[in-house]
Amino acid sequence: MSQNYRLISLTCVARKIMERVIAQRIYSVSSHLTSNKLLSHAQHGFVKQRSTCTNLLESVNDWTMLVQNKKAVTIAYIDFSRAFDSVSHIKLLARLNSYGIRGAVLKWLQNFLKDRTHQTRVGQCLSVTADFLSGVVQGSGVGQVLFLVYIDELAKLLASHGIIF
Repeated sequence: MSQNYRLISLTCVARKIMERVIAQRIYSVSSHLTSNKLLSHAQHGFVKQRSTCTNLLESVNDWTMLVQNKKAVTIAYIDFSRAFDSVSHIKLLARLNSYGIRGAVLKWLQNFLKDRTHQTRVGQCLSVTADFLSGVVQGSGVGQVLFLVYIDELAKLLASHGIIF
């Protein structure tokens, strides 16, 4: 099986639309996260008008400036290839609450994450159903913004220790 294999979420159209509405409600130009400047400036993934390309350009610029000023540069990369799978639902919901996402939206997200199961099909063979105890659903309309909020604390922690990225 390929290392790049990603699960897909088979969801009805109405639910996909609702996921997108919730995601836009949490994070859009006039949203709560943007208007209250809750996300670290270092966030590039899943952020409007930012990408891995803008992150790389900023990084190269920072490294060049440091080298020109005869400063040491240490570079570390973090592999987030399985990160979507390791998101603790309890910690995610607490983080969303601490960011001011409460009421009906938080309750909807709690219900979205609760009692999920997954099953794998290879050809005609179907695995047993397993509980989905952690992680955000990849391919869902709201998964990216949930992951972004979840890892934002890491960006802030690194910045508080003088680590730029």
